[in-house]
Amino acid sequence: MSALFSAQALLGLSRTLDDLVPFLVVLAAGFLVGAWGQSAKMPVAVLAGILLILLAILGFMLENSSGPAQDVTP
Repeated sequence: MSALFSAQALLGLSRTLDDLVPFLVVLAAGFLVGAWGQSAKMPVAVLAGILLILLAILGFMLENSSGPAQDVTP
């Protein structure tokens, strides 16, 4: 249930779905690299995965720091 709420919150914070896709790709790549590093017992790969995840989160926060787009009616 909380994952659904998180997805709704991300969609609410982003201006369009196209704005969200690059961050989700980097986030997924971070999880894949981290999981691969964990299974291969390579701490450097795990660290790289964690850094990719943090990069995706930081990029999303900086891109959407002004909040959701406001509807302006004349």
